[in-house]
Amino acid sequence: MKFCETSGKIDAEFNPFMDGYIGEILKAVAMAWARMKPPKSSEIEDRITRSLVARLKHDQLFRNLPFDVTQQYILDNLNADYLGRLDLHVKYRQSQRDYFAFEAKRVHVRTGGILSTEYPTYVSGDGMGAFIDGPYSKGLPAAGMLGYVMDADAKKAWTGLAARIESKREDLRLLPSSQLVESVLKHHVASGLPGTMLGETQHTMVTYVLRLFHLLLPVRRV
Repeated sequence: MKFCETSGKIDAEFNPFMDGYIGEILKAVAMAWARMKPPKSSEIEDRITRSLVARLKHDQLFRNLPFDVTQQYILDNLNADYLGRLDLHVKYRQSQRDYFAFEAKRVHVRTGGILSTEYPTYVSGDGMGAFIDGPYSKGLPAAGMLGYVMDADAKKAWTGLAARIESKREDLRLLPSSQLVESVLKHHVASGLPGTMLGETQHTMVTYVLRLFHLLLPVRRV
């Protein structure tokens, strides 16, 4: 692969946001999730993501890809102003700027016997909105959401999230033709845990369309 190191822009013929590159990232994440120790029901997102990143860093499949991965990556600007913190930052190794970011949220969280879907949080300004209204993927054409499905019922989570996303169409700047649908890259996550699901939504930004992937990862019951 040939990257242009002086400007941080990638030669068009080696566009890192093409389906092949993104598919490999999604596949590596799904396989790492399947191989890691399942999180406890009380574990918070940061700790779960830390375990996932640790597994990715030691995964042979991921090590053979031209990416580096960091958890809780601090995003700033040229003036060192704090812009946010990316849950999972996948850097294209030879590019000065281009990266693929994931924001992670738990869904179907049970506390004291009470189940909270957490769909509003997933769709909120701290979830999907961080990419749409915030700086998390500014100028970059693709990003991802990780949904840690704590009760393993990914199908129910999919239905609930789809409805919540639909109810927030305007806030999320969904394209008129867009809704949560199965991704054309879903075959890349077929080697993950049973029940793993991959969807996509498309969002109108100022000068481009953001392609947002939704990877639902069921917590394995032990």
